[in-house]
Amino acid sequence: PGGGAHTRVTRLSCASAAAMDNYHVLELIGEGSFGKVYKGRRRFTGQIVALKFILKHGKSERDLQSLRQEIDILRDLRHEGVVQMLDAFETGSEFCVVTEFA
Repeated sequence: PGGGAHTRVTRLSCASAAAMDNYHVLELIGEGSFGKVYKGRRRFTGQIVALKFILKHGKSERDLQSLRQEIDILRDLRHEGVVQMLDAFETGSEFCVVTEFA
């Protein structure tokens, strides 16, 4: 009880180092007040992806919970007009959301 979105993202955080090993960062493509976006490549398939690193610093627990919920919504979202989320994980200092590179 009470798990929901937090449980899914936190479960992934246990393997965040291993999850990041699945990707090779190629270049910075953008940054803003929430974090940075890098062009990357999946190591085993060669697929080009976007790696969005969202910093936790300065965000309230409520904001972090909202972000976890948004990640869970994106995980299940499938629409031709929306870039698909491929993976997500959480570390102590940031979230990483991996999407198709558009």
